[in-house]
Amino acid sequence: MTVRRELDVATVEVRKLPTQVAVHLGRELIALAHEPGTVLPSEQEICARYGVSRTVAREAMQLLAGLDLVRISSGRRMELRPPQEWNYLHPLLLDMLDPVEVRHLLVELHEVRLMIEPVVAARAAGSIGPEQLSRLEATLAAMRELESEPDRYLECDLAFHAQICAVIGNRVLDRILHSCRWLLMASRRVTNRLWDSLATVTEEHRAIFRALAAHDPQAAEAAMRAHLAGNARAWSLSPELIAAVLEHAVDSAHP
Repeated sequence: MTVRRELDVATVEVRKLPTQVAVHLGRELIALAHEPGTVLPSEQEICARYGVSRTVAREAMQLLAGLDLVRISSGRRMELRPPQEWNYLHPLLLDMLDPVEVRHLLVELHEVRLMIEPVVAARAAGSIGPEQLSRLEATLAAMRELESEPDRYLECDLAFHAQICAVIGNRVLDRILHSCRWLLMASRRVTNRLWDSLATVTEEHRAIFRALAAHDPQAAEAAMRAHLAGNARAWSLSPELIAAVLEHAVDSAHP
């Protein structure tokens, strides 16, 4: 049986064949994570199993290695790496994980945001300048205009938070956020489902902006913390609903 027959047509139309093989195989490998000693398929066995060329099999294996899911030996056989070493910031890995595990991962991201973003907002309030405030205000205005267009709204939401982080000029933080960008986007897709209208989300961002414009660190920290705390309700949503919300995003990120 080939991958083209086993996977649904919509996926085949969107994704390249090596990615299809990697996702299908990766899901199976993840299920074996707690079964040490399991022998994983070789390049030749992947070719035979999925009806693909050696080039496709090799590219699929390299994709899995790029996720830190496996090591590839010189004999072209894979070795499964421990779960704590997997690259959880990569969108393709999220597509391989069980929906319950994805929800756990997004909860962990939310915890990290609670540790970082309120403190960043407080520091930004003490040093933000007129030009930076002007950019934030423009982003906020765009959010208000895009409340009926969730995907475009999401881009402005991410930009608003990134602009606040940019105020403090910490290059390490900037790179951390950049490496988390898809996971942050995934989180927003879920949390924005909480509200009947994105106008509520816009108003929370407006409260953050007002505190920054007033150069009030305590108010900025409190407004950011309140915004994030409100989003915590998203993690009571069912894993299946979270997976459905994220499905289109993962396919868009990796054709």
